[in-house]
Amino acid sequence: MMRIRNGRFATPSLKSAGGRTSGRGSDGLSKKSVERLSCYKLADYISDVESDGLEKTWDRICRFAVAHKDSTPEFLDVKNFGELYEIGLAVQDKTLKKKSGQYYTPDDVAAVMCGWLQQCGGTAVCDVACGTGKLILTYLDSIGFDRARELISSGNLYLYDFDHVALKICRTIIAVKYGPDTADSVNGICCDFLDESVRLPENCKVISNPPYARADMIRSDWDRSDVLLHTRELYSAFMGKIFGQSAASVVISPFSFISAAKFYPLRKEMCRCGNGFIVAFDNIPGTIFCGRKHGIFNTNTANSVRAAVTVLHRSSEESGFRVSPLIRFKNRERNSVLKCDVLEKTLPDRRQLVGGRNTMFAKVGRKHYGIFEAWTEKSRFVVRDFISGDGAGRLIDMPNTCRYYTTASGRKLSRTGSITVHVADKDRHSFLYCMINSSFAYWWWRIYDGGITYPINLFYSMPVPFNLLDDSDRKFFALTAKKMMAEEDRFIVTKMNAGGLQENIKFPEQYRNKINRKLLSVLGFDEDGSIFDDIHANHFAWTET
Repeated sequence: MMRIRNGRFATPSLKSAGGRTSGRGSDGLSKKSVERLSCYKLADYISDVESDGLEKTWDRICRFAVAHKDSTPEFLDVKNFGELYEIGLAVQDKTLKKKSGQYYTPDDVAAVMCGWLQQCGGTAVCDVACGTGKLILTYLDSIGFDRARELISSGNLYLYDFDHVALKICRTIIAVKYGPDTADSVNGICCDFLDESVRLPENCKVISNPPYARADMIRSDWDRSDVLLHTRELYSAFMGKIFGQSAASVVISPFSFISAAKFYPLRKEMCRCGNGFIVAFDNIPGTIFCGRKHGIFNTNTANSVRAAVTVLHRSSEESGFRVSPLIRFKNRERNSVLKCDVLEKTLPDRRQLVGGRNTMFAKVGRKHYGIFEAWTEKSRFVVRDFISGDGAGRLIDMPNTCRYYTTASGRKLSRTGSITVHVADKDRHSFLYCMINSSFAYWWWRIYDGGITYPINLFYSMPVPFNLLDDSDRKFFALTAKKMMAEEDRFIVTKMNAGGLQENIKFPEQYRNKINRKLLSVLGFDEDGSIFDDIHANHFAWTET
């Protein structure tokens, strides 16, 4: 950890420094350096990083930016500093950004997070894992110049990061935007945030995009919390510490903590700390972490991390979290979807708690929450109860990749990834076949996973309301399954991928809606099967009902 002086980052002042050696100005730069920086270009920057390293290069840039803020070239406008530093990291070490788990927050996502942070209580404002300051700078912009200066000058702004160069860049941007006199009031703390000696200030609110990387080695000076020891993920360890020490927080992270088993200690800690909400995003067709990337070894323009934004308010009286459905949007919809009020309308009214038999948060929107409760509470069976352990009985084959729907086949499909089960009882086989071809099996995956493949144990745990069927229901499912199995070959679709030719079945949508309507009726709902259309949609379809 770097030295901390009175809670502030111990680095040379960003104010103009007099008494320099001959040939240097009050900014500590030579005339030649000032002339070069006055017409600085990308090629110059890359050359400087390669020859002098990031720290010396950015020391010059920061001094120049503060002393010459009214005459800096467009290239060195502070709005470019974040991407320039990312480029510099890639030049210095192309694997560094990936190893440190850095995913830079896009402008529109930062704006949403800051909108929610404004609604949070707290005297001090902290950005944990601030990097070059996208989140905190967006927040300062959002509250206005005068309030921002007042916050900074009061000494209630705290920045935490292990990268002292990134911290210096962030403080430089603040000095340029809000005046050099504010820079020394910023609590810039260069540290390993997980070090048990690092504590957040009292009554603070936190905004953070924590590192997304595996904690392969747990350091002896870290706070060895249950969250860290069970998950061994940096982002969840950061979240646990932030939630435990702040009055309120807004954090963007991978969404796996919502349901994955190893993150149960984090979910328990969240419910212990207070209440709030979680908005979860898919990464198809559009992605949250969009934009150019530097230093990653592929040509994609977007990251594959499925993300969630968590808002937590500390409370000893009210606990639990409202959790959105898994939100999809097309890139052209970003401007209309990424709004605080729009995203909040997807949230159910019911708060979820974990404990006992309920160990996961369910991603279910307000439109479908009643159906979800009826399905899970009324069903007396799960898929596992239907499976023949010895492989005897009628076969069902289900592709384990389900981008927009699930399908069941009565024969083994020609593909590399599938879940194959055998069901001995004919009525149970027909019913399970229909459930997989309905929206329910797909929805179950979206509720508790929604990643790339359908985990077999999650499939086995899906509730099956077979106990609610009467004779007419059993007849419906038997006839429907028989008809669909007879027509499977008509609806085979194939595609080539790295594993060879992959078969799937794409039944007409009316088949799915017909089964949906019947299952809804079984559960006590007089709804059309199309109520699930937004679950399958490849665009933002979550409207208030």
